[in-house]
Amino acid sequence: MALTGVGATSIIKENTYTASANHQGTRVWVQYGTLKYALKGPSGRVYPAGTKVARRAYNDTIPASSLPNEPFYLTLIIGGLPGANNLTDAGGGAIAESYVNIGTWNEQDYPSNSVALVNNTMDNTDLKSSDFHPVDSSNPDVPHANVDELNKVYADLVMIGQHNSVKGADKKVVYSLTDRYMKAKGIGVTQAEVDQLVADINTAIANYKRTGHLSDSGTTAGKPANSNTTTAKKPTTVNVSKSRYVKLRKASYCYNHKGKRVSKKLLKKGSIIRINGKVYRIKGKTYYRIAKNRYVRVVNVAK
Repeated sequence: MALTGVGATSIIKENTYTASANHQGTRVWVQYGTLKYALKGPSGRVYPAGTKVARRAYNDTIPASSLPNEPFYLTLIIGGLPGANNLTDAGGGAIAESYVNIGTWNEQDYPSNSVALVNNTMDNTDLKSSDFHPVDSSNPDVPHANVDELNKVYADLVMIGQHNSVKGADKKVVYSLTDRYMKAKGIGVTQAEVDQLVADINTAIANYKRTGHLSDSGTTAGKPANSNTTTAKKPTTVNVSKSRYVKLRKASYCYNHKGKRVSKKLLKKGSIIRINGKVYRIKGKTYYRIAKNRYVRVVNVAK
């Protein structure tokens, strides 16, 4: 989709912000904000602290001040034929709400011509991305996972889900994995969570190829890993508390249940991760579990 009124810029479909309109498309809620600190985009360009960003909604009533799942945009253009906002509005450069000093919502008339609410970049690399991180590593960082492999395996799942033979329990697996897929595409999801979903989808597809069914009594396809399932080979549980989100105080490797690194890639300092609430002892060291057979060192997690 082209951003009209500010020059011809391509925005890929999945990163274009669209919504249905209220009041027959004649009114729109707009919320502005400013970047808390300088962020660097995938193009290498730095957007300084104080950069103005915006998002909009078409609720009949004023939206909540905080909408963690709805990003702000570096460039956002609205306007055109009322009721056709999905065709005329476009935005790019998705910024996580936690990076933004949030202002108040203001309702205004929906413009008949294209109007740039904010226009901070024409760089396609940044416009089609949500991969923005603090220039200063001491600032909290929002996780950004690579979902290329997830998109690939999910496309295979969708193809299988269209078969007439997929029904009943198998259909429920498709619905469950689709729900998790939509959540995994959001800003702030860790790479470990995305990788776990890829593994679960691959398990379901393998079941289908082997048995003709996505569901299988011996797997957890469609469901998040069960943190209470243990075997003799699993690490020793030291204590138990509630599942919660924590922040890494330093960069951390992921390990398997044998205490071996599973990747050379580090989880970034400041990343927000979800732990299952248990502390595991592996070869004399303590770990939190963040996904199936994926652990991080307790000493790397902020207290």
